[in-house]
Amino acid sequence: MGNRVGRELQSFNGLNGHDALDPNSSPNQLHLGQAQDASPIYNMDPWLQGGVRIRPLDSQSTRSARFIGETGESNPYLLRHYRYNENDECTISKLTYRRIKTNLNQNILPGEKGEPPVVFMLADDSLAQKGEPRVEEDVLAKAHSDIAGMFNEQEALRLIGLFFRFVYPAFPILSRGEMYPNGSLSPSILHLLPMSLLSAMYATALPFMLYDDLLATTLVHSPPPAHQLFRISWISVTQELHTPRLATLQACLLLLQRAPTNRYTTDTPWKTSLVGWSVSLAQTLGLPKECSDWTSIPTWEMTLRKRLWYGVFIMDKWASLGAGMPSHIRSDDFDVLPLTEADLEPPTLDPHSNAIPGFLDPETDSNHFRLLSELTMILSDIMDSYYSLRATQRTSKDFTLSLELARPLRSRLKLWNDSLPPALALRQPERVDSRGMTRLSANPSLSLAYIVATMTLFRALLRPLENLTSVEEEDHGIVGSRLAVRAGAKECAKEVVEFVENLGRGALDAFWHSWSRANFAIASSFLMQLLVTSESDAESTEINDLVARWRWAMRIGSGSTGNGLMSLGLLRLDGLLLENGTVQPGPG
Repeated sequence: MGNRVGRELQSFNGLNGHDALDPNSSPNQLHLGQAQDASPIYNMDPWLQGGVRIRPLDSQSTRSARFIGETGESNPYLLRHYRYNENDECTISKLTYRRIKTNLNQNILPGEKGEPPVVFMLADDSLAQKGEPRVEEDVLAKAHSDIAGMFNEQEALRLIGLFFRFVYPAFPILSRGEMYPNGSLSPSILHLLPMSLLSAMYATALPFMLYDDLLATTLVHSPPPAHQLFRISWISVTQELHTPRLATLQACLLLLQRAPTNRYTTDTPWKTSLVGWSVSLAQTLGLPKECSDWTSIPTWEMTLRKRLWYGVFIMDKWASLGAGMPSHIRSDDFDVLPLTEADLEPPTLDPHSNAIPGFLDPETDSNHFRLLSELTMILSDIMDSYYSLRATQRTSKDFTLSLELARPLRSRLKLWNDSLPPALALRQPERVDSRGMTRLSANPSLSLAYIVATMTLFRALLRPLENLTSVEEEDHGIVGSRLAVRAGAKECAKEVVEFVENLGRGALDAFWHSWSRANFAIASSFLMQLLVTSESDAESTEINDLVARWRWAMRIGSGSTGNGLMSLGLLRLDGLLLENGTVQPGPG
């Protein structure tokens, strides 16, 4: 039996057909060029790291990398026994397997095996040519033609620059170092990026075109409709789903960040479905696997994979919170370590580079995304503790249990808030540059997220207060805890009111994560819950004053010149006030 298996393995290994990289090829020839393995995305790394050539996983135009899981038809424990070539690949027919070496495997004793083996299948795109459903070629051709006619080369590059200036610091799901290999964008990038990602970047950057001197004069009068660009991106994504790359997932995340077409309605179920699709894509691409100890991929790809995973994680948790739906990600299904500064690209590029002036903000703060990921981990634990189906059944009528679960979560929220650097403090004046000009900052979106995470915890603590038994209502310990919970909830309500009252144009016109819109609506609901459950006339008057201030602040923030962030929250508040009898309807 052993000899037969050995012969089969030898036969299998004899089919290896992927040659090593040409040692004489120049890194510069691979950079931004249409090389044999040039990525359809933007993986233009010269594959030289510490004197050793390392091929990125996501670097081949005709093959896509898919993670081999534990229970599928391909067994990673069987694949570990095959003989791999100098590229760590073995090929049979059109299926190539690539093993990933790790530092852990290098430190094991002779005769031991690294656990578990990490293997990817590099599937040839031709195998998916008949995959259905798919988009007709003439539809894709028209989309290519449409997007090519929207912008000239200079406008397109400037839009990408605006994306990196205003969106990237808060949502760094691309590799800026690969996009700006020499400190500036090359026109070649317009041909290397797939249509799905390129059109989504254009659409996401369009709201900021007034901040570019050229675009403010060429595009502002008749800008291409953002919804058309997002449609093109979605058409392209549906085609790429049969052979997904990292860019496919990046496009999905930008589709999820899009502003609503109707500022007064909630997102349709399509968004929740796309979140689930994005999580599934991330799993297919192996992103839930910690990769910082992998030695078989370049460092830039390692850090990009970690940022992409947390982009998916953040989007899933906050979108699920706003939709009132369960999360698609379980804590047992990923082992990616928390982000560190090493996983984030430096906030500035080389000041002596030949980048077009004004493209990149020299004072962008890379802490935003790292802190948001940490806050989202706390939110995830709050949702697991109180808001899953079974957790709701356990805690909604058990005040004592709810309090016990809340103590460590409240402490973690406080520690997170206390750790904020001054530039990200909850209350800060409008940021201005050295010339006294208002600087746009995406950090208020992070501040609102912290307040809403705290609200979400207090919402869970308020639930059992409406289900106390007569005996519990007379228990002095419970009475004291109940008063403390309501006092904390009111402080949280005051915090969000003061936060919105202090928002300036530099905050309102900046990039806001798409789920911020639902966060404003959640705050409206929270204030109304406190109002209708007031325990005295004095408390009712106090909270009613807060509601009035909140309503006015949102009217200012969601005016016709605003970006619609607060429109849904204002509509919800007006409707609840009318239903509660606090506001009388006008004459009909």
